[in-house]
Amino acid sequence: MTTIGNFFTPQKTVKKGEAQLSVFYTNDMHGDINRLAKLKTAKDTFEKQNKDNATLTLTAGDCFYGKDKKRIGLISKVMNWMKFDALTLGNHEFTPGSKGLAENLKQLDATAVSANLEIGEDCALNESVADKKLVKSAVFMKGGHKFAVIGASPFDAEVGITEDAKSGVRVKDVDKTIAAINEEAKNLEKQGINKIILLSHLGYGEHADLRVARETEGIDIIVGGHSHAVVDGVNEKDNGGDHKLNLVKSKRGENVVITQAGKLNEYAGFLDVVFDENGVVKADSVKNKLAKVNEFAEDKAVNKLMVETLGEKQHLAKVTNGYDPECEFEERYTENPVHNALADAILKKGKSQGVQAVLFATNTVKGGANCEITNYNLKYEMLPYNSKYVAAEMSEKDVVALLNATSAKVFGEVDPPLLRCAGMKYTIEQGKGQTPVTELQLTDEKGNVTATIDTKNPSDKKVKVAFDTYLFAVDYSKDILAKYKESAQEVGEQQEIMTSYLEEKGTVDFSKPQDKRITIKYNDLESFCPQYPMADKVKTLNA
Repeated sequence: MTTIGNFFTPQKTVKKGEAQLSVFYTNDMHGDINRLAKLKTAKDTFEKQNKDNATLTLTAGDCFYGKDKKRIGLISKVMNWMKFDALTLGNHEFTPGSKGLAENLKQLDATAVSANLEIGEDCALNESVADKKLVKSAVFMKGGHKFAVIGASPFDAEVGITEDAKSGVRVKDVDKTIAAINEEAKNLEKQGINKIILLSHLGYGEHADLRVARETEGIDIIVGGHSHAVVDGVNEKDNGGDHKLNLVKSKRGENVVITQAGKLNEYAGFLDVVFDENGVVKADSVKNKLAKVNEFAEDKAVNKLMVETLGEKQHLAKVTNGYDPECEFEERYTENPVHNALADAILKKGKSQGVQAVLFATNTVKGGANCEITNYNLKYEMLPYNSKYVAAEMSEKDVVALLNATSAKVFGEVDPPLLRCAGMKYTIEQGKGQTPVTELQLTDEKGNVTATIDTKNPSDKKVKVAFDTYLFAVDYSKDILAKYKESAQEVGEQQEIMTSYLEEKGTVDFSKPQDKRITIKYNDLESFCPQYPMADKVKTLNA
């Protein structure tokens, strides 16, 4: 049973002419199924405790993850059961491409809002716009008052990580995004609507939501996402930890409340505000709290639907010395047993085709594993994209070029394109410009060096490399790999390869590996990776 009690109880201090609103909010659900049944119970509890007042149920993007239609269908149905009013489009909504996104929006009862998209004439999303499934803003009548919700998609992340996803849609940059939000807010105010919420997938911080709050007019609340920040309470200054600055003044000098609820349904947000007679949030009448979703009971109907949709949960392998990354910095930059195990599995699968080495993008694999790996863990947590792998006879020159192109973007990047590997090890150094790869060696199955490649003067000698087809599409690698696209041989898909590997082994040790497959030499943590606040906790940077 939950210990939440009357967690979602609204305020009772509304005066004549004022308007009170209670908001149940989430962000960056990332298709999570582990806490989905509990999230439904949290929403039911919210409804019971707010049945007599105005409410909105909102989610700030990245509801979906990957392309698995069964999983997306499951999340959509549960969101409909929970009666979400609106969502904005995060970067992960675009993973299936514009056509796939348009099809996914048809399954949702909620309205998708995004005011900063540039949609081309031939883009499949025009159908969603015509059907009013995708709009710049939506207006809701609640408790005798009109509340508007504007959306903003992320300008710092490439919308569309596959070739089909890029067709016909772009996100405006930060300046144009702010202008678009201002324009939509002014249009709403002309209609007499002065209580406006921004559903933002721009991220928390001075470069995103805080800047937007200060440079816009008419926005009262920002429910954010993208940066996975945990923002609790109401704070006029940064009080550290979860108590971040989240009450600032707009360009007009009015109060703006900003909040965000982490990721993966860890929290359910409750924001209760009172607007004065002019539609301005009263700073002394704001309640912002985060409920731990794990403290709620599971909804039986959701659990039943999960099994009906995804099948029964099946054991794949036992995990000794489990791995659970402390933060995204650790997951993406440091030596990672999950990535190494997958790389080894691909190398083993490709051995019959003569594969000597494996390279794949670090952002195609997520999280860790403890105690046990099931088919649910594999498909819906660790390998949600189910990337495809191919093998090609690459010249040493192109292997070095590929590693330089990706490694040059590692330092200071929000989403580092670090390539994980097997059958090789390499070193990159900060301060080397566009050629940061200083050492490159081929290795055997035990990690022993079998050959050294001259990174300054690589030869035309061939190396058979297996890599994910994602690298055919992204800007930093597509030109280098274009010549291999037609001749590349299929190796297999992530989930199938890893499933076979785990079932064969039976038990995997996910203690921190000491392979030192990738060594990163950096100047200091601040210049290396300033965007992750927990970076200073990570001492070892041999990825």
